[in-house]
Amino acid sequence: NIVRVNFCFACFTGLRFSDIAQIQNENIKEDYLEIRTEKTRDFLKIPLSPLAKQILKNNGGKLPRPFTNQVTNEYLKEIGKAAKINEQVQVIKYRGTEKVEFIEPKYKFLCTHTARRTFVTLSLEKGMRPETVMSITGHKDYKTFKKYIKLTDKVRLAEMNNIWAITLKIA
Repeated sequence: NIVRVNFCFACFTGLRFSDIAQIQNENIKEDYLEIRTEKTRDFLKIPLSPLAKQILKNNGGKLPRPFTNQVTNEYLKEIGKAAKINEQVQVIKYRGTEKVEFIEPKYKFLCTHTARRTFVTLSLEKGMRPETVMSITGHKDYKTFKKYIKLTDKVRLAEMNNIWAITLKIA
């Protein structure tokens, strides 16, 4: 439950695990979370969505103390397996010039950073401007930010159909 609560909160705020781990009561304001990030030392004022606020409300206005990153990642994989996140994922890596290819169930790739990437992708899919998402996550460079964007097939199909349906109606 501790892992689930913190992971979901990260999905709704875009925070890194290191930042979730350092949240204190004084960081939580009514509509915002104010925090100096561990990695970059940047000060962020993150708007709290209704879902993030609900998580805080359900937990007495604070987050449960997380386990270590390693332990959390192990539990996330267990949670993913129990949730039947079994879609097969092909991974291609290179060790020097040697191509290493393998297929694993998606749950094996769940980790704390998945929450941050999920926040970016879902925020963009819901129509938030990239500049806004970047200001929430603390990304300064669009090239780095772009690596987080993984639009789903469903979203790409819907956008393609919407745009071309409009074009066909006009023509």
